[in-house]
Amino acid sequence: MNWHFLISKSLIMATITNGILGPFSGIVGPVSGYSRNGKYFMRSRRRKTSSPMTPKRLAQQQKIKVCNEFTGAFSGKGFFTKTFPAYGHTGTGFNRATSAIMNLAIVGTYPDTAIDYSKVLISKGPLPAAVNASAIASTDKNVLFRWEDNTGTGTAKTNDKVVVVAYFPALKQSFFTIGAATREDGKALLKIKNMRNETAETWIGFLSNDEEDAGDSVYCGRVDL
Repeated sequence: MNWHFLISKSLIMATITNGILGPFSGIVGPVSGYSRNGKYFMRSRRRKTSSPMTPKRLAQQQKIKVCNEFTGAFSGKGFFTKTFPAYGHTGTGFNRATSAIMNLAIVGTYPDTAIDYSKVLISKGPLPAAVNASAIASTDKNVLFRWEDNTGTGTAKTNDKVVVVAYFPALKQSFFTIGAATREDGKALLKIKNMRNETAETWIGFLSNDEEDAGDSVYCGRVDL
């Protein structure tokens, strides 16, 4: 049975599943309930503040905004769930990717904060990274990636899946593929739709064949289509 309450005009409705003692979603008094990954949580309700924004808070807000403009191009696609394995950590792959970008790739000072794409990781883990990786525009205006086969270095295997990414900053749009080639192939073509005369930032990474492990990605440079 589902229970529905309206506490007062100032509170939003909360839905309680499995009876009065069950988990709930919504706001009741000073707490809100929500679910994530099949588990239920409660947290203190955020309250509005009239305090003026400090320079430090403004700078942090801008960093988050700049980061979200990039990660938002991958949102809802499950990409970072695969490329940022948990390895025992909590949270989502998207959160782990956001943390890596915030810590490594946000440069400049407020109000001139930006992303240094050469420091962005689109995958992270212990697998050996790509060696001598590069990306160029193919004759048909797709992106051709090349790298050296370093199979046998550490845990690198011939059948590790290649991850290739192209991100278009002007449009805040991404293209990627996982498993279009393997480590031993030495090249992969990323098909791009309707992006002629646009500029992309590019990366390559690896996943193990079972997609349980990842390797730190490598920046492949800027490509003009």
